[in-house]
Amino acid sequence: MSILPPMQSTEQMKRITRKEFCENLDKILDIVSRDNVGYVITDSDNKDLVLCPAKWFDVHFDDDFGCMVNSAVKYAIGRASHIPDAVCRFVLKHIHVFDERTVYVLIRDIDTSLSDYEMPYRDTWVSLLNALKERLAEIREQKGQQDV
Repeated sequence: MSILPPMQSTEQMKRITRKEFCENLDKILDIVSRDNVGYVITDSDNKDLVLCPAKWFDVHFDDDFGCMVNSAVKYAIGRASHIPDAVCRFVLKHIHVFDERTVYVLIRDIDTSLSDYEMPYRDTWVSLLNALKERLAEIREQKGQQDV
């Protein structure tokens, strides 16, 4: 598992002027990306700007993320509480960042559970299943595959 280094506070960031930034744009952008550091771009006449790696704002989606989502769904299936609704909303909110494996396992687990016609929140799970099937088709289409 990779652990991302913490973000710098602006107090720790090197200060450069707008002129320095413009004159050394490529070099500075390479440093920001390579070294995972930020810069404060400052001039006395203007407000300061912060330049930092985009990955500081990316949610860290890796294989562990998919595993946690699959575990949450398995836990929520069959529960007669607020948990199924919360988990389904989370899955729908993040459905476009799940990898093919995560979506496939979610479909398999929900589909298997739907054999219980007395399942609490069955309609919610059916709706989620349909959304996941659509997402799996999109993923496979993007990869240039047909249904497997």
